[in-house]
Amino acid sequence: MRLSVDFASGRSGTAKLAWGQRDIWEAIQDVGPGSAHYFNVPRVLAVPRAGGPREPEVVAAALAEVIGRHDALRSLVRLGPAGPYQEVTANGTASVELAEAARADADGVAADLVARLAGRSFDVGEQPMRAGFVVCDGAVTHVALVFNHVAADWRAADIVVRDLRMLLLRGAIAGPPPAQLLDLVVEEQAASARSDRAIAQWESLLRTVPSAMFPKEVGAGSTPRYARAVLTSPRLNHAAHVLARRAGVSTATVLLVAVAMQLRELTGHEVCAITPIVHNRFDDKTQNLVTSLNQLGLFTLGPSGSLAETLVSAYPAVLASYRRARFDKPALDAMVARLSAERGVPMFPSCCFNDLRPGEDLGTASRAEEESELEWLPGTDQRSCDFCVALMRWKGTLGVELNADTTRLPESEMAALLHRLESFVVGAARSLS
Repeated sequence: MRLSVDFASGRSGTAKLAWGQRDIWEAIQDVGPGSAHYFNVPRVLAVPRAGGPREPEVVAAALAEVIGRHDALRSLVRLGPAGPYQEVTANGTASVELAEAARADADGVAADLVARLAGRSFDVGEQPMRAGFVVCDGAVTHVALVFNHVAADWRAADIVVRDLRMLLLRGAIAGPPPAQLLDLVVEEQAASARSDRAIAQWESLLRTVPSAMFPKEVGAGSTPRYARAVLTSPRLNHAAHVLARRAGVSTATVLLVAVAMQLRELTGHEVCAITPIVHNRFDDKTQNLVTSLNQLGLFTLGPSGSLAETLVSAYPAVLASYRRARFDKPALDAMVARLSAERGVPMFPSCCFNDLRPGEDLGTASRAEEESELEWLPGTDQRSCDFCVALMRWKGTLGVELNADTTRLPESEMAALLHRLESFVVGAARSLS
């Protein structure tokens, strides 16, 4: 059963993809439609109980207002002779799937609903957000949302959920609408000098690092080829916080540097290169902007001392990697292609690091001695990166997810690397006491 939701806005227009949008669009094209659903951004909102039960039409009206508030939620990706562009529509109709459930089953039905909505790739020209309502006795208990990653990154998805929750609770969203996608595209077109500086820094660094961190296939690989493991570790969470407090950095910095040190040892390269995925929300204008702002930085690490010492010495390079994560993607691609032709080998680390946590986890002490757990999640046949470490909230603590090409890093090596990372960071924290 479905419900049609009409939305409207005073804003519309046709524009190029913003820099971050083009970055993720290319990554999605690299993996193809069979694996592109991996990039979808799912969210579930439990409808607030305050204010009483809300019929589907009431929640639909709130959802329509949120869609009208943000350009990106009305943006349809199109393909033209010059490549992808977007059409931001002034009005339209969204379709909401309704799933009936008994009250006791609502949480599970919501989980199944969002997984189903997220389980297929977005088509060209499709509305950038899919929605579903779980309905119990005529009232909506959960809203399932799935975003095309070209339209919204993880932070943007949280902003949309926050706005919808505010509307359901208070009937209005405090403050004026935030900065908008169409305005961002105009600003970026005028910021070519910034992009040029970032790309020049990339080129300078790429000339000092290996062509790729994992350049050779070492075996036949698994099925599917790209495996996905998650290490749940309260001990690693606690240790990362201890080191972060001592060095005056974030836990993401601790783990980025630790991963780089472990990769340098694993691969035998003198210099490790990692592309951290940077959220690019460092000023008031971008804090609440709904779009995909994430882009790749470039962090390199050479020979170093202990982890505690390296956190201090490498921190300026970590910050610099964030600053060089704003660029025109086609221009960066052109530089990489030129450099690759010059060197006679593809020049890109294909090794990324992504912090997906919604802020720092403050609950670090009570579970510090609990055992870690390694589990395998469904993999994919294609990915845009050979090796990717992601930090997430998992089972109430820190989860470190590793996606890797098993022809270059077999599953046994993936598991061993995650456990070595845990031991390395925990040992470094204990050495401080």
